[in-house]
Amino acid sequence: MSCPLTAVSAAFDPLDLQNPFPLLQQARAEEPVFYNDDIGYWVVTRYDDIKAIFHDHDTFTAANTITPILPFSDAVRTMLQAGNYTPVPVLSNNVPPGHTRIRKLVNRLFLPRRMRDFAPAIRQLARRRLASFIDQGEADIVAALTYEFPALVLFHVLGVPDEDVARVKAWAGNRIELYYGRPTPAEQVERTQNLVPFWHYVVALVQRKLANLADDLTSDLIRMRNGDDAVLTINEIASCMITLLVAGHETTTSQMGNSLLHLLQNRAKWEQLCATPNLIPQAVEEMLRYDPSVCTWRRFVARSTVINGVDIPAGANLLLMLNSANRDETIFPQPDEIVFDRPNVKDHLAFGYGIHYCVGAPLARLEMEVLLEEMTRHLPSLRLLPNQQVGYTRNISFRGPVSLRLAWDEREIGD
Repeated sequence: MSCPLTAVSAAFDPLDLQNPFPLLQQARAEEPVFYNDDIGYWVVTRYDDIKAIFHDHDTFTAANTITPILPFSDAVRTMLQAGNYTPVPVLSNNVPPGHTRIRKLVNRLFLPRRMRDFAPAIRQLARRRLASFIDQGEADIVAALTYEFPALVLFHVLGVPDEDVARVKAWAGNRIELYYGRPTPAEQVERTQNLVPFWHYVVALVQRKLANLADDLTSDLIRMRNGDDAVLTINEIASCMITLLVAGHETTTSQMGNSLLHLLQNRAKWEQLCATPNLIPQAVEEMLRYDPSVCTWRRFVARSTVINGVDIPAGANLLLMLNSANRDETIFPQPDEIVFDRPNVKDHLAFGYGIHYCVGAPLARLEMEVLLEEMTRHLPSLRLLPNQQVGYTRNISFRGPVSLRLAWDEREIGD
């Protein structure tokens, strides 16, 4: 399909995450729904349209959520088949009734009251990680803290060995590049060579838990199954685990980086949190609105429809610009400003909306709150080092700084 180029569609690069906000503001005003010929997706930019799309999961299904932007080559498909790579749709890319059955079970794992039970362990982990580099006076905070911290939290919750964090993080990043980036054919093959071991690792993890149940969420999912494939199959459990071992920490790593960057660029906001830590929960929500790490999401059009006056055919793909919706002037006044007491801040779409609302949102919120509490307490002098260019990995959906150089003057680590 090809549509006439307009000023907005011609300028839009779906993989360029460096500073998408000015063009998205223009799109909301001039062309809120437009076609991008580069990836073959209709791009939707306004809040009300995106929320309505999430709500109508019959017309707009989740079937394409993790479909690779660049179709797999024959070589890659052969490698996946030969490697017995067999995950099935379970959460983000599943549809009712299968999604409903699985989601009910997984929801029970991530209830907010249950996540709060993990708060002491998360706080101790944050303090240990800070103590490991705080005497240096400066660091790349991504490499030193935010890259591993969410993964270690998730590993504790799921019952994954801490020593596996490096390879799981590498596998997760590799999967994002394969599905959400534009790798060359050679890079596709290389990424696939790393994807198959990731799947085998997850399958082996589930098999170990089957043989020796523990006090973790993976074991809890197995207990819910109670040996009944009609409730949940072993392959579905493994598929849930690989989903969580990508989405459950990569997005939080990026969100922490985005939040620190903007709070330190707006120094008065950082100092406000240091002086008034009870604002931190609101600050977390405002950072999720202001620059969400999951900046876009996708939907498949099951039947022909109209979005904001634009005819969309059945079979079309949609790219929902969550970062644009979260700065929609009609919903969030002064959207380009950080406002901690914004009355409707929790209306942001950083975690999606509707039946596919992010299942791990309670854990992500808790991690970000704890980390900001500890950093504002122990590193009030935290600041951005000058003359650094903040870079982002080219992909369509996940935005967070690759590195972020920070410095500080003093510390006070408590018990």
